[in-house]
Amino acid sequence: MIWYLDTSAFLKLITKEAESKPMRDWYSTHGPCWSSQVLLTEATRAGARLGLRQELVATALDTVGLVLPSVTTYFAAARLPPPGLRSLDALHLATAIEIGADLEGMVVYDQRLRAAAEGAAILTVTPT
Repeated sequence: MIWYLDTSAFLKLITKEAESKPMRDWYSTHGPCWSSQVLLTEATRAGARLGLRQELVATALDTVGLVLPSVTTYFAAARLPPPGLRSLDALHLATAIEIGADLEGMVVYDQRLRAAAEGAAILTVTPT
């Protein structure tokens, strides 16, 4: 079974936030974890904004399987409810949905994405 990480969960692995230790503990005992190739862009840019060493971001990214979204993923993301779901979060959700029966659930801290995932009948976890 596969756990899908969104960017909010991934960033907890490489930053110091209130939820970082619980997320790191969860991550060390669950796997494999996958995400969209979108994570590469989001995490690299967030790391630069936060002043993180790019080697740290790259090393952490190497522990996540990255799925390249297809054209159909983009079309699916465009139609996902609710309308207030941000575009990159919709891409994450559409990618997770495409994993299909192998998907255990999503690890997510973003409230809008969590609600959308639960609306799509996907189990969500938020290690705290």
